[in-house]
Amino acid sequence: MPSKMSGLVLAGIAAYGTSTVYTAFTAVGGGLAGLSTGRSVSNRGSSSSQQSSRSEASFGTSTTGVCVLGAAAAALGVASGRRSSGRQGVSRAANPRKFNEQLPCSSGPFSVTVGKAGPSSFSILIAGLEKAGLTSALDGDGPFTLFAPDDKAFAAAGLTAEAVLAHPDLVTILKMHVLPGAIVAKGFKNQTVETLGGPVTMRKGVKGVMMNKAVINKADVEIANGIMHILGGVILP
Repeated sequence: MPSKMSGLVLAGIAAYGTSTVYTAFTAVGGGLAGLSTGRSVSNRGSSSSQQSSRSEASFGTSTTGVCVLGAAAAALGVASGRRSSGRQGVSRAANPRKFNEQLPCSSGPFSVTVGKAGPSSFSILIAGLEKAGLTSALDGDGPFTLFAPDDKAFAAAGLTAEAVLAHPDLVTILKMHVLPGAIVAKGFKNQTVETLGGPVTMRKGVKGVMMNKAVINKADVEIANGIMHILGGVILP
């Protein structure tokens, strides 16, 4: 028989929808992860107190905790039969996280792995988006396409976090990584796309699909409000 908790979750989905239940999970994850690492949370029941005790260290940081609970909500969304929005091939049910929630996930079930290099981290991109005032734009309904250079891509371009944040053209450069609408890999072709920062040339070649001189290392990472493609370089004017 299903546990009381699973019953409550499924009832919540039926009454309020997956997105509401996911938001609640995220809030709980952030609260739990904010407690002291290693502090135990125990069931007060006399017969099961030892079995239910666990260390909060399993959450790691608040980001990891939220990512794990977000994955649980996504799984419940799929199980409950929630349909995809059908927006240009982007399945919103597959990942309920928007861009600003997805980018910090460098570990856990929502992390993005490119080849054998392990999960990608986007700390420089996140810092740049915050300084450029673009985080609110990426919280919109979309859909958007984000060409996302990970930290290794910035390093390959010889750009440290300090250099990126001090760049005089920071806003324009980052806007060149954001495209209104969703373009999936099936739509990649030789063309010029109009990003928020101006035209960028997309070209298919022997090295793969290039955005100006930055190659797309991983395509079609589905996000709740669009699609993300991981770059091996940085799009520059």
